[in-house]
Amino acid sequence: MNTLLNLFYQILDNAGYWAIHILAFLAAALVVFGIYLIFIRKSQEEKRLEKLLPSSKVPLKRKPKLLERENNSFVTRFAKPIDDIVAHQPGTLHKSIRLRLVQAGWRSNAAYYNFITAKVILGLAFPLFYLASRFFFTFSLQFTLLCLLLAIIGFGLPDTILGFAVRARQHRILRALPDALDLMVVCVEAGLGLDMTFRRVGEEIRPLCRDLSDEFHLTNLEIRAGKPRNECFKNMTIRTGVAEVGNLMTILIQTSRFGTSLAKALRVHSDAMRIKRRQVAEEKAAKSTVKLIFPLVFFIFPAIFVVLVGPGVIRIAKVLFPAMGG
Repeated sequence: MNTLLNLFYQILDNAGYWAIHILAFLAAALVVFGIYLIFIRKSQEEKRLEKLLPSSKVPLKRKPKLLERENNSFVTRFAKPIDDIVAHQPGTLHKSIRLRLVQAGWRSNAAYYNFITAKVILGLAFPLFYLASRFFFTFSLQFTLLCLLLAIIGFGLPDTILGFAVRARQHRILRALPDALDLMVVCVEAGLGLDMTFRRVGEEIRPLCRDLSDEFHLTNLEIRAGKPRNECFKNMTIRTGVAEVGNLMTILIQTSRFGTSLAKALRVHSDAMRIKRRQVAEEKAAKSTVKLIFPLVFFIFPAIFVVLVGPGVIRIAKVLFPAMGG
């Protein structure tokens, strides 16, 4: 015990020495990473040219990630018992978290078990690190509450990160959707069927938005697998979680049910989407005047006040106060 105490106090006394070593290591790692980015890493153009040019080395064909079997890794074996303990019913927790992971773009079962493992590890690691730093001090109610707060923060941190990832993916899909809709109108008016339209749009929209391209590709695979088309469209709406995609899928379902013109319906929906985007932009522009009040009041007005009133205050302090004091 005395040895551990001496080691702990030595580390505290030489904190600057260890900080210099850590900073040197980080600087060396950044230099190596910069050299990799500048000289070794291939650009997107070089990768694309390598795909187009014939190569003597033919890589082995790999299965798509959607068709790969899940491996029985350590993380999976660690998270399965936790899932069984935490979930009230079998699969309840799996379905709710799995839907959010799919909306964030992570579709494999390994992503679910990694997420559960991250929640448990962070929920235990934060209070344990704090406990290790205060190990030689006395316990108190404040110390216990702080450990509990750190455990809650660590357990909820993966959910926060997942929420940011979901919103970022939905924003990317929403930005690329009008262009995809225009491509769909062009393909339908050119005479392509709906299945071929989904495939063609998924290929053409891939450089602009990989997420939307994957959704079109998955929907096309489900239709080819024999699922009802209406169910495939509803699944795409659930996977994205974007209201505009749901409106588009509803239009496709209605046109296939009632036999109306698909090209005309898509064109009308495209015009409505552009009007809606314009209205959203106008709404944000109108809100900007209200949002500017806070930086004006807290940052700009004090500076202007100091510049305008400052000389007068200085003159009063130099002339009036001595005169009043006699």
